[in-house]
Amino acid sequence: MADFLTVTAHTPGVQYRTPRATTEVTGIAYDSRHVTKGDIFVAYVGFHTDGHAHIAAAIAAGAAAVIYENAAYDDMLTVPGLRVENARPALGFVAAALADYPARELRVIGITGTDGKTTTTFLTALALDVAGRRSGLVGTADYKVGPRIWANSSRQSTPESPEIQQLLREMLAAGCTHAVLESTSHALSPRWQRLAECAFDTAVLTNVTSEHLDFHGDVAQYRRDKMELFSMLGETQAAPFKQRKVAIVNSDDPHHRDFLAAAPLRAERLTYGVFQPADVRASDIRSTAAGLSFTLSSHWGHRQVQLKLTGDFNIWNALAALSVACSEGVPLDDALAVLSQVTGVRGRMQRIEAGQPFTVLVDYAHTPAAFDKVMALVRPITLGKLIVVFGSAGERDREKRPAQGAIAARYCDTVYISDEDPRGEDRDAIIEEIAIGARQYGKRDGVDLFCIPNRTLAIAAALHAAEPNDMVLLLGKGHEGSIIQANGSIPWDESATARAVLLQLGFSD
Repeated sequence: MADFLTVTAHTPGVQYRTPRATTEVTGIAYDSRHVTKGDIFVAYVGFHTDGHAHIAAAIAAGAAAVIYENAAYDDMLTVPGLRVENARPALGFVAAALADYPARELRVIGITGTDGKTTTTFLTALALDVAGRRSGLVGTADYKVGPRIWANSSRQSTPESPEIQQLLREMLAAGCTHAVLESTSHALSPRWQRLAECAFDTAVLTNVTSEHLDFHGDVAQYRRDKMELFSMLGETQAAPFKQRKVAIVNSDDPHHRDFLAAAPLRAERLTYGVFQPADVRASDIRSTAAGLSFTLSSHWGHRQVQLKLTGDFNIWNALAALSVACSEGVPLDDALAVLSQVTGVRGRMQRIEAGQPFTVLVDYAHTPAAFDKVMALVRPITLGKLIVVFGSAGERDREKRPAQGAIAARYCDTVYISDEDPRGEDRDAIIEEIAIGARQYGKRDGVDLFCIPNRTLAIAAALHAAEPNDMVLLLGKGHEGSIIQANGSIPWDESATARAVLLQLGFSD
């Protein structure tokens, strides 16, 4: 396909290049188990393993060259090599080169924020699919290439660079004109640069609260890493259709001006919101069991809008999607016609119906801010008890656990705490840290607070306790297809589990 010297010519942080660097390469891999003949193997120090320890296995599997970080391997390689300061960003730059830079031939929209990214990404992709446009999507729940949609089973909202570049190449082959990428703070961080060479044309901010502090260190750094998306609008692109850049932010977020300031001066700027003045604004909002209605005011016109989506927060998601679509030339009425038919996104306020006399909702909410939003939404419309089942991820931000317990106890009548993804942590210890917050708000063990590590049993207990007009929230797993434990992953489907329990209770469609 290309030689090693060519595809690594613009790799950042090059410190040492071994001889024979013009060998031919055909692909790239960062997992030695997936190396095929002709691949470049990229070795870096990860959270759980050091890729350098697998260089020999990668070469034995047919790796044609190696990109690495540790100088101790300078004289140990038997194939051409390139030592760089940080191999993670190198992975992105080289993957883009091997895919022949597909993002340079697409209008690329990046969507970042703490909450709402997945839904906004999905709505945006759908709203773009009109008037001769065709979109692709990379999101937490799903991938989309033109009309084809399938589940994202990677457990990564933003996959690794080779997967991103391959998906972008597939979008081009399928005739897509636009790509919508859910852009996480991890992927945007200069430490990783998973989204290198994605040639963004539009950057969108949903909101910023507190999350992933174990990785970013503090909230200020978390915000700075997300701002990288807006800074990337300044990257020069040759194609005429790539010259126009757009920065879109939620004016109700207190830090939105910082994100606009991170964008290049030549970028157009758009705001959307509800409470603060905005270019695209919703007012006269009504939320019912049937969905949402509001009055839309925008550059492109004023309309009365009806949506089938549940949850006031979906107003912001819809406004962001409309802002992107209309800024890309989609007629307002066409975009509204598409969004008005969407009933929800998988694992996002997903209603489970089996003929039961109470409501069951599956949602991915897993941060204190997301808990607050979801529970504040459903508490007023719950005629009976509000019951919740949730956990907290192991080997992740521990500070949020007591806050999750406290928020759940404040809003809910009964709290069930269970596994989410314990990973290598003690599952009982995680649950106890959450329970401390619930007890501080008056919940009592065995009365209205139950700690049940097995998630199936926890869901069964909650649904068994539910009575007519109650609301049961199943939070934290959403669309995810597995529960990660210390010894590996077990398959998981939250919606299917809830339906199976309801069936055992005698309910069916």
